[in-house]
Amino acid sequence: WWAFPLVLISTILTALVGFYVFPYGWSWYQCLTFGCILAATDPVAVSALLNEVGAPPRLKIHISGESLLNDGSAVVFFFVFGGLFLHELGIEGLGRDSTVAEGFKLFFRMAGGGAGIGFAFALALRIILYKLDRRMEKEETVLQVAATVTIAYLSFFVSEVVAGCSGVIAVVTTGIFTKAFAGGLISDWTVMDSFWSLLEHLLNTVIFALGGAVFGAIIIRPQWKAADWGYLFVLYIFVTIIRFACMFGSYPLTSRIGLKTSWQETFFSSWGGLRGAVGITLALALDNFVYTSTEDESVRELTTKIFGMVGGIALLTLCLNGPLCGPLLKKLGLADSTEQRKHIIKCAEESARRRVLDDFIHLMTDERFFFVDFALVAYHCPFLRDVTAEELRNAVTENKQSVHPDLYRAPNLNHVLPYIKDASHLRSSIAHEQRTMFLAPVGLKEEHHLHEIPEDLEEASPKVEPDPKLLRETRLLFLELLRAAYTAQIRDGELDPREYNGFLVYDLEQSVEFAHDACSAGSPLSDWKSANKVSADLYIRGENLAYRVTDCCSVKHKGVKQRIANLVDIESPLEYQRLRVNVLRALSFIDAHKEAQDRLQDEFGTHKLGADKAQATAAFTAVMKESKGEVRKAKEVLKAQNKKKLKHVISHYLCTIIQNKTARYITQLLDSGVLLQKEARHYLEEIDEDLIHIRKCPLFEDHPGAICEYHPRPREDDENFFQDSGLDDLAEEISPVVVGVGSTRALGSEGLSERSHSLRRKRIRQKSIL
Repeated sequence: WWAFPLVLISTILTALVGFYVFPYGWSWYQCLTFGCILAATDPVAVSALLNEVGAPPRLKIHISGESLLNDGSAVVFFFVFGGLFLHELGIEGLGRDSTVAEGFKLFFRMAGGGAGIGFAFALALRIILYKLDRRMEKEETVLQVAATVTIAYLSFFVSEVVAGCSGVIAVVTTGIFTKAFAGGLISDWTVMDSFWSLLEHLLNTVIFALGGAVFGAIIIRPQWKAADWGYLFVLYIFVTIIRFACMFGSYPLTSRIGLKTSWQETFFSSWGGLRGAVGITLALALDNFVYTSTEDESVRELTTKIFGMVGGIALLTLCLNGPLCGPLLKKLGLADSTEQRKHIIKCAEESARRRVLDDFIHLMTDERFFFVDFALVAYHCPFLRDVTAEELRNAVTENKQSVHPDLYRAPNLNHVLPYIKDASHLRSSIAHEQRTMFLAPVGLKEEHHLHEIPEDLEEASPKVEPDPKLLRETRLLFLELLRAAYTAQIRDGELDPREYNGFLVYDLEQSVEFAHDACSAGSPLSDWKSANKVSADLYIRGENLAYRVTDCCSVKHKGVKQRIANLVDIESPLEYQRLRVNVLRALSFIDAHKEAQDRLQDEFGTHKLGADKAQATAAFTAVMKESKGEVRKAKEVLKAQNKKKLKHVISHYLCTIIQNKTARYITQLLDSGVLLQKEARHYLEEIDEDLIHIRKCPLFEDHPGAICEYHPRPREDDENFFQDSGLDDLAEEISPVVVGVGSTRALGSEGLSERSHSLRRKRIRQKSIL
């Protein structure tokens, strides 16, 4: 509430400077108008800084709340004093004359009327939000956002134009009461906050761009002399002093009521009182009123000079006060202590490292990554460097405890353990698990409907032609599950929408759309063919061009960035990128189909698809068979690749997944308040650099730290090694055997039931929640 008297005091003191210091001969009403324009503060730049350095929340509330009410008060005083000034100019149709009593009456009518109208619209908005509060429907969330925008502008129009009150105060009041009494009715605060943040950013950009253009046009005029620059700096000094005087003058009161405040916070609030959007807007409006209403250049010069001074003060406060706010916060002790922050950052980094290692162990249970190059992975993923045997053992134990015993698969760490010191005990325990997990009776506790998997049904059930309608619906259901699997890959970092300008994501999503159209017409699944319709060459060339431009324009991390043209053992950069696109497409395609198969089996088994079990079984079996046929086509692409290059691409693909998961953990630490914006930004920028390096990394013979002489098993050449080691389980039907350290393929699949094979193929996506 004290914003009104403080704005009035600031207005009068600034008016005195304009009246007695400036040599322009301004009238008293013009000086009052000038003073109330400069009384409005802008917290945008300061608020962003407070979030970055971890300032106390109370300080953020003080600065933002004060600015909010200052703006409303300044606008009301602008209408009062601006009307008197425009009437004084004698321009017909502008301004109004009033006595002191009438001025006070106008002030209270505009302020009180605006607040009342804002409260009424807040009640109306609460009713609308209540009717639209259906959290499961995204469309209702969009309508809620649209309702807030509509009510905000409608309240301004009704108050300003219809009722002749303050539109700004009406909007402020609507926002305050809506947050207080209807905040719980908003379905998605993230969407709401993101929209208004974007709108605020866009409108501030427009205001500052327009104001900067007009200010630039003013200072190049002959009427703007060198002496005006001197008076501008004098005005800046007086404005700063007035700001300090007002804030510390009210300190005895503000330190005892409400949230209370300290002298350090008061000092920073005084220095952080930047001028910005509202002042520029009012000065622009005043100059536009006069410029369009008269052709008298002497009259126009009065308001133009006002705008020049207002624009200059906005420029000086942004350029001088803004950059010094950060050091001032630290000097006053309002930012978090450096030593305390270092300890918190270290703990947060250890937490993220543990989760990344857990994810790595979980990924090592996936057949796609059984034979990755760990030297390459550790080189590209800083959180996996210098992993100890104890950390690895804890991660393996955590992974085992998080999965149902009947579905547990021991991670294949054959290519990891040679890089870990004192890992002999861990090596023997994992090898033991890898051998025993396939020899023991499996799945006795998980009977339910595993006997109804398609392989058994094809042999045990009589041949029944599926009902065409049921078959079509089952195919469409499978495609929706497939679409969800691709979405999960994007969320989990396995599909990067930024890579190749989003080509892979677009290609796989479009394959589902084409397959949906074909299946709706009665055709079988054929999404692999659809996924290969579009050539990736244009996207590859576009990304390579972007990297070359980045390399030419950037001097940061020169030692890290590598050029694609230096690839070893690859025909050409474009050829290598084609290989990479084909492999990543096939890997994502295979994994999504397997995930969709698992979900179709688990959630929509044959006993759930219809009353006619024979027909349901036939439709279910046909769709699963078609899906496996599509998977075989994708595996043929992998089988045709050079094994060494394939291993290289898959290893880098694993690095991309791990780095994307790391970025997600850092973002969660930021959202939970553990990390500050500048701290999280540091990590995320490093991850972005690492991801670029991964995409541009040439095919090294050995990455730094590689144990060239180590091979988990004897081999004659790369081709035989690839075949013997089992990496071509990506290109053939996956065997349930996991080769242990020093083991052979003697364990085989003989004697194991098809049901246990299927159980081994079931994959559980472990969710890491911070």
